[in-house]
Formats: sequence, structure tokens, C-alpha cells
Amino acid sequence: MKQFVVFESGSRAGLSAERFFMDYLRRHPQCDDVLLMADADPMFPTIASPHPAVRHISDAEAMRAVESEGAYIFPADELTRQRHAFALTGERARWAQVEPWYYDKQAMNLWLAERAVGTRIKVPQTFDLTSVCLRPNRLSAGTRGVSCHEDLCVTRRIDISREFVVDVLRTDDAIAVYPRQVTIKNGYDRYVRFVSEHGELARAVVEFVQAVCPDNTGIYSGIFHLQLALDTAGELYYIESSKRISGTAMVNLSRGMNPFDIIGGEQPRLMPPAAGYDKFYRYEDLVDIKH
Repeated sequence: MKQFVVFESGSRAGLSAERFFMDYLRRHPQCDDVLLMADADPMFPTIASPHPAVRHISDAEAMRAVESEGAYIFPADELTRQRHAFALTGERARWAQVEPWYYDKQAMNLWLAERAVGTRIKVPQTFDLTSVCLRPNRLSAGTRGVSCHEDLCVTRRIDISREFVVDVLRTDDAIAVYPRQVTIKNGYDRYVRFVSEHGELARAVVEFVQAVCPDNTGIYSGIFHLQLALDTAGELYYIESSKRISGTAMVNLSRGMNPFDIIGGEQPRLMPPAAGYDKFYRYEDLVDIKH
């Protein structure tokens, strides 16, 4: 039996992790693994899970499970990503471990730009400055309109026409890509339209991932997601990526996605979504779609 811990479980990513785990147990009734869901909100542990193999606990209990009981961290931490996973080693580091420099947006953009040359996904021009003063280019007097900033990542502005979130499950033998077009409100998917898992966008993602991380190691290994944008000229740009599931990843259940499959040693499943590709849905409409 393995224990998996999800931090910040009160988020959409926490709900996605719970739905993935429940789906995995439904398809693997012999599995005796347990999901420990934790959140700093003291209300969270008082709310029972709908599944007997899922427990809602406090952050302190979750840390004890990781440190003393050898629990695995499932990569779903919404705000700070797997901050508790820096010190993990061995098998437990395989799915959740991150490097501190993954959080440095300037360093990440410069690193990606160097490795992604020639791919269809462009990395916005990133300036080698972190301490800047911004001022109007004209029609300004004195310090009017001037603002100064420290520890800032400055990139060229992209004139965005469409935005995409792409969840990826990668094993040594396969890269399964689950793209969707989104409109975003308050950092979350508000409306979702599925994009073909075998189309141009999916192929561009596989090309980009293989160029940046040729082997199944590092930032683009195992379980991760990317945020991309198409500009008004039809160019595809990298916006951001995280070594975890996206917050609303559970909308991909109907197309076969489940991170616990590859954690359990299986190849990722990939199938057309039950909702099709032709129209947008509210995120909420896709949560309980049959799969």
C-alpha cells in the first residue's frame, strides 16, 4: 500500500487529484493505496471525502506522513507547487520533485529559449534585467508615470488571440498530450474547448518537450502542464509551465487522462473526449461528464 499526499487540496487542483484517484480505484479495485488530502484551512479536514480511500487531513498530519511514514507527494500543489518536495530522494522524488530554479521565470525563459530553437513553440523574448524602472516613452514630465521594480521578469508582450492549457503525461516510452483551448478568469479556466490530442498543437508540444528535455527527466518529465498562446499573427508562444497537473485537469478524465496510471506503471491512455472538439463548455459542465 502506498500513501499519496496532496497539499493545498481545497483548490481546483486538489479536486482534480481526488477525482483522478477515485477513477483509478474504480478501474483497479484490487488497489489498496490511500490518498491523503491536506489544506491549511482548518475547515478542510472536517469535511468528509466521498470515497473511503481518501482522507481529508491537516497540513501538519500530511507533513508527518511524508517525513516519517514515507508518503509520496502527488504533484497538484496549486499555489506554490511541490514546495515540500525539494528534499525528496529516490523513488518518492520521481513524480513531484522540483528544483528551486523552476520558480525563476527569467531563468526558465532563457533556459527554454536556448533549447527550443527551431520548434514551433516560441519563447517570448526575455530581457536580462530583474531590477527595472518603467516609464512612458513620451509625453511624460518628471517622474509622472514612472514605477520601479525589483526581482522582475521582463518579457516581450504577446498580442494574444487564443489561450491553451496542455496537460502532459510522459513515460520513457510515450508522451500523451491533452490540449484544450480556454478562456481564463481569476487564473482559472472559465470556458473550455477540447483540442485534438493528435493535431498540430499536440505535435508542436511533443516537439517542444523533446527538444527541451530529450529524456524523461527534469521539468518536462512524468506529470506536468504548459500554458500556451496563439498570437494575432498565428504564432504559438510559451507562456508558463509547471511540474504538476493543471488546476482543472480533471476535465480530461473523459479523454483517458489519469496521472495515477503512469504512477502505477501503466502507459497513459489517450482517446477522443466524450464532449467532442466543436464547442466551448463551462468548466463546471465537464466535471461530471461520463467517461
